[in-house]
Amino acid sequence: MANYFVSLSRGLGLCCGIAAVVVVFGRLFGTLVIDPLLLALLAGIAFKNVFPSATWHKEGARFAEKTVLEFSVLILGASIFLPQVTKSGAGLFILIISGVIGSMAVAFVVGRMLLKLDAKVAILVGVSNSICGNSAAAVMAPIIGASSAELATVIGISALLGASQIVLLPLLVPIFGLTDYQYGVVAGMAVYAVAQVYAASATVSASAASVATFVKLTRVVLLAPLAVSIHVLSRVQDPRGASTPDRKAFTEISFLRYLPWFVTGFIILAILRSIGVISEEQGLTIREFSRYSFVVAMVAIGMTVDFRDVFKIGARVAVTILSVILFMLLVSIIGVNLLSASPG
Repeated sequence: MANYFVSLSRGLGLCCGIAAVVVVFGRLFGTLVIDPLLLALLAGIAFKNVFPSATWHKEGARFAEKTVLEFSVLILGASIFLPQVTKSGAGLFILIISGVIGSMAVAFVVGRMLLKLDAKVAILVGVSNSICGNSAAAVMAPIIGASSAELATVIGISALLGASQIVLLPLLVPIFGLTDYQYGVVAGMAVYAVAQVYAASATVSASAASVATFVKLTRVVLLAPLAVSIHVLSRVQDPRGASTPDRKAFTEISFLRYLPWFVTGFIILAILRSIGVISEEQGLTIREFSRYSFVVAMVAIGMTVDFRDVFKIGARVAVTILSVILFMLLVSIIGVNLLSASPG
């Protein structure tokens, strides 16, 4: 037992130390191009490849990969303010909801049905590219039981394609004659991560950046109901994997029985934040800590990644992600024109 705790502390300390370096690097050089979660993942992968035979850290890395990740999901709920979605207006909110649901459908149809990706990978692609990037993927991975290689592949390719949008997306302004507000909605809908949303919109105008950030954060709020919905649906599938609902599961409802402990905690904290028990300042402080703990978990996940698994599904994941991005662009451009044309 003593040896276990020594190994646990060594590995966890290693992950925390690397995560601290990643966070400091991000604060010194900015995080608009490379997200700290992606950098942490790459750092973990680099460690594994530089020290392939090392085993002294594995207990702590396993703990960080699972328990720290789940704890990070839980405390993230303290920063989710659910009433925020009501501020966007019915039209814009419907557009955002349609984009999220449609993205999930596109990811499943293209990734699972056409390209034969594992359903878990298709879900990770849909969630990460329709909600809030790496964080959404990290939240969803333990809920659906995705492997480290699957999570690493989705995060890595999504982040790379998302970074390219920083340069390419502003070209839509002259092509489609978008106003600052319209472009802000498009950027907020289509770009992968929050920092990339800001970078892709701030180059157009401060007004576009404000709109884009708000739209993106509204998508972030939808993470909680989407995570719960996906988990419940995955639990009521029949043993053959069909999507037929288990009637008993719905009629004998003890809703919490379908939720992992960390999702239950996430929901409770989100409710407490939304009714004011947790203040905005406290929520932001907890969110900052959750960002660090997510980075710790990403380092550990990187330490378990096998490149052979990544290369096996990488091309299909990229095609699926591009399909989701194109869908989001199409829906958002059509949507902003309809909103502009509607009276009032």
